[in-house]
This record gives sequence, C-alpha cells and structure tokens, in this order.
Amino acid sequence: MFDELSHYLPRHIEAPDLPGHGASSDLPATFESVVGLVEWLAGGEPPVLIGYSMGGRLALRYALERPVAGLVLISAGPGIAHPVEKEERLISDERLAAGLAVDGVETFIDQWLGNPMFGGLTKRHDIWRAVDRETRLLSSADGLARALVGYGQGSQPYLGDRLAEIRVPTLIVAGADDAKYVAIAETMHRAIDGSQLAIIEGVGHAVVGEDPAELGDLISRFLY
Repeated sequence: MFDELSHYLPRHIEAPDLPGHGASSDLPATFESVVGLVEWLAGGEPPVLIGYSMGGRLALRYALERPVAGLVLISAGPGIAHPVEKEERLISDERLAAGLAVDGVETFIDQWLGNPMFGGLTKRHDIWRAVDRETRLLSSADGLARALVGYGQGSQPYLGDRLAEIRVPTLIVAGADDAKYVAIAETMHRAIDGSQLAIIEGVGHAVVGEDPAELGDLISRFLY
C-alpha cells in the first residue's frame, strides 16, 4: 500500500517491512529492532516518519526517543492507557499469535482483513485486493506472531501522557468513517502543539489503501 501511496508523493520514500513482517520476518520483533532499521535507512539524518496504524504508534514512540524532522500519523494512537484493558489486549494478541502457529498465515490474513475496521478496502477493485492479500501472505507465521506480542498494543507503553513532548511538525490523519480513531486523532491534535489535523471523508481505518491519492496530496502539502 505504501508503494501505491509513493506515486502521489513528490519525493522518494523508504517503506521497509517492519520487523516480523515480509522481508523483515527474521528480524527480532522488538522496538529496538525497529529503531535500528529506521536509523539505518535514515543514514544519520533525522527522518520524517510516515506511520500507519501500528506503524504510526511506532513512529510516535521513535519520535519520543530519537531525533526526527517531522511526523505523519495515520489512523494511529498512543496506545492503551487502562492497565486492565492493556492486559486484556496482550492476552488477545498472545491468543492470535498462538493461532498463527496452528492455522497458518493464510487463515490469519483472511480473518484479519475480515475485521470491520478494514471494510473500506472492499471498495477497491478485485485485482487490487488480490495483490494486497498476496503481499500480506509474504509474511511468515512466526514473524507475525512475534510482532503481535513484541510490539503490539498490549506490550507497548502508553504514550498519551507524553504527547506534549513532541516538538516537530506533525500531521495527524484519520478516516471520517473510523469514529474511534477520529476521536483519538482529535485528542492527539489537542496535545501536540502546532500539529495539523486532517479527517478524510468517505474512508475508514485503512486510509493508506482506501484513498492513497487524497492522502498523498495531504502529505505533499504538509511536507512543502
């Protein structure tokens, strides 16, 4: 999906598979591994990070621990605040990880894409959805399982009380049909001084896949 988005951006972007996913399936699925990958790609320069969903959470955490030049957070949040809810999410992620070992990647991906939050992707052409599915199937069961537990929302520290520490240009994006993340985006916008908020009409959680053209235009105007 980031490959498609790149066609709507005026500059080259690096879109690595996160540790535990795709070509990075064998990398340790830890935040430290994410940091190492991003720093290697950035080549010593503070990067502008564009993060979608889980990638947005990781980008936000990275920005609180390493220098960045800017942030684009898409359908992302600061994690789970309530300890009980956080523990329940970790148990859920561990259950999903265990299921991957038994059922395999194909079953997991089909169940994952069947989640209502990804319903907006059904508006895309059948060929697009088939290619998207095949790309997701490049991940290994072991890699995805380690990522779910290693840096899922059940494992990641809550960052909501640190948002005021973000002092770089920040664009926060959500799909108008994704009420949960619209509310989260509005909260982050209020907490991050000088941030920009964009709500894209007619799309849900999977903004990157549902409307890459509109998203690309927003990011391009933000960068320039």
